[in-house]
Amino acid sequence: MGSYTPSMLVYWLHGHVLRSHVGTVIPVCHGGIQILENDTDLLSEYLYINDASTAAHILTSAEIPADGLFVITGTADSKSSSPSENSDPFPDSLSIIETDLTLRSLYNQVQRQVHRFLAWDNHLKERIPFNSGLQDILTEAATLIHGTILLSDESYKHLASVCDPDVREPFADELCRQGSCSPETVSRFLSDTFSLQKSGASLVKYHSSAGNNCTYVYPVYCRDQLAAYLWIILNGAEENRCSEDLGYILAEYVAEYLLRSRNPEPRENNLFTTLVGDLIEQRLTDPEELSYRLKPIRLSFHRYFHLMVISFGVEHLNHGIPWHYILTQLEYLFPYSNTATYKENIILLIRKEKRGALLDFDESALTGLLNSYNGRAVIGNASEHLTSLPPMYHQAMDALRIGQTMHPEKRIFYYEDYSMFQMVELAANAASQHMSSQNLAHLCNNEFISLVMYDKKNGTDMTNELFVYLMNERNTVKTAQQLFIHRNTMLYKIRKIESLIGSDLDNPNLRERLVFSHYVWEYMTKYLKEDILILKRFWQPES
Repeated sequence: MGSYTPSMLVYWLHGHVLRSHVGTVIPVCHGGIQILENDTDLLSEYLYINDASTAAHILTSAEIPADGLFVITGTADSKSSSPSENSDPFPDSLSIIETDLTLRSLYNQVQRQVHRFLAWDNHLKERIPFNSGLQDILTEAATLIHGTILLSDESYKHLASVCDPDVREPFADELCRQGSCSPETVSRFLSDTFSLQKSGASLVKYHSSAGNNCTYVYPVYCRDQLAAYLWIILNGAEENRCSEDLGYILAEYVAEYLLRSRNPEPRENNLFTTLVGDLIEQRLTDPEELSYRLKPIRLSFHRYFHLMVISFGVEHLNHGIPWHYILTQLEYLFPYSNTATYKENIILLIRKEKRGALLDFDESALTGLLNSYNGRAVIGNASEHLTSLPPMYHQAMDALRIGQTMHPEKRIFYYEDYSMFQMVELAANAASQHMSSQNLAHLCNNEFISLVMYDKKNGTDMTNELFVYLMNERNTVKTAQQLFIHRNTMLYKIRKIESLIGSDLDNPNLRERLVFSHYVWEYMTKYLKEDILILKRFWQPES
């Protein structure tokens, strides 16, 4: 059962309220109305009425319930004056509204409004067990909530709506007209309008810049999962605490309706999520058991699959992630994939027609989705064996960790771009344990270190220029173009480098060592943020 609040009565008595105060404990009022008298046994569920001077006299000596009390005062019937200034002694725990109405007029008006609210609340409640439908619930709610009322699922698809013809809101128009909102609209909506104010975990308020409307958005949860959004869009930018409080009640009834009527998550999804977790944690290694557990699961790939892992910022995990909305968008971007959640990450196994095929997807759309929730995606290796998932997952997560530090501006990472840095990290751990060395410089070629020292002393960039030259298979024209220098300048630099290291670059073993040494140097510089030339007595690579 819903309860009426001080904010509702202030709104309903508009034009007659002299002042109002919400107490330190907001009462839960769902009972009737009583005249406040000396022998009244005060209970929090009732609304009490009397004139200001009588109420002040009674309440200063009465015991106020710990769960709050709600009182409305007016003028005595024999007087036409305003309430006495002696109303100030009311306890702070009280919720109190002072009006200019006579006691009789006040009682009649409040009685009508409370009766109307209780009937509204009862009609909503009656619709839950009979599964009248979400549209019927919103239609009933609109008899007391004035504005546009929308209900969408967690993927911003239309479920039900009652539209006020006086409310002009582009987001609502698109949702009702098309039945859903495009990813571009949702992305713009989340980034532009949710930043104004957040009030608790169950309500988001914002002022629409497009429609100049005040909107209240209530996330509705079912079985601890985000199931829907309730929208109350007012006509104009002015906030309305009455509508806000009524929205809380409506959201609770919507949640109860969904709890009774919604089917649980598809069993197949739960089975796949459990399967992925068991594979990664190596609780499932037997081929026969794997084959048995795959029978009720429809895999989107026939043979090869590509691994993708999506991770989110801690601040968004703390405030809640709209998992169903994100999963729906991922299904749109990767229609031939299976998704699972694992340790607050999303895992996708995406179909590949053949092992060497490139993963083709809308990178800008995925970037926009990740931007909305401070998310990052890492694309791991491809395989045809689900039993390869554990190393593939850990490789991807290592690449994501290293990549976020080295290139924090990126949203999408590829394991192959960071695989060599993972190799360096593995070598660093081995060196720490087995080589009696606490310094990564000992993994490097001596000639490379001398080149680093020369760059530091002379302010040159020979180290990087050598790396680009070697990665271009010693093609001087291509290297010069990439470095934006003349080919003759590039030839001079190569001769200078060969002079500094005391050897030519025709030796393939030397070239391999120089390339690996560059990865070690870059790992220390960009990931560990350390100078490779400063030897440390003790060093332990990050895990």
